[in-house]
Amino acid sequence: MPASAPLALLIRDGSHAGATTRLALKVEQLSISLTKTPIQIPIARSTPAILDLGITRPAITVSGLVDNVGQDEEQTTANQYFHMEKMTLSGPNAAGDGTENQDYHIPYKNFLEHKLITWISSESTELQIEVGDATTPDYAGSGTTPSTGGGIYKVAIQQCQFSQTPGTEDRWVFNIQFVSKLREGITF
Repeated sequence: MPASAPLALLIRDGSHAGATTRLALKVEQLSISLTKTPIQIPIARSTPAILDLGITRPAITVSGLVDNVGQDEEQTTANQYFHMEKMTLSGPNAAGDGTENQDYHIPYKNFLEHKLITWISSESTELQIEVGDATTPDYAGSGTTPSTGGGIYKVAIQQCQFSQTPGTEDRWVFNIQFVSKLREGITF
């Protein structure tokens, strides 16, 4: 995703080139946590033993606002993205040897809720979250290209919640929790 993209969190059901649904979310908070799970073995009348197998459990939580209805009344094409704002972003093509443009849509509450339920109940959907500019997630050690600070994470939805507060009935607060693999590019 280019560094100039107006929304810095993309969620899709596959890669940039291969996804069938591409969404851009208005996220107010993003949290990436890594939990280590060593095993503590109690020993009678002695200090416990700790067995560290190097197990890591990444998790991602996002929260933000989503409008009650689509905000682009000029988007009147009769399809699933009716009245949704869109932005066109460049990213890697399917062959991995160039780039191609893809449309990402800013969902309204019921569309996002429907997609999340569909993705939760599917056992074969490969979800990806792209955070920020993922063109160079890590400094490569050669050349002069610095890290862009972004990344791509393969995730599965663990829990989602929508809530509304008095006085803001035109939008919802969403909170989505994901279990995740480590960011693409991290190797051992």
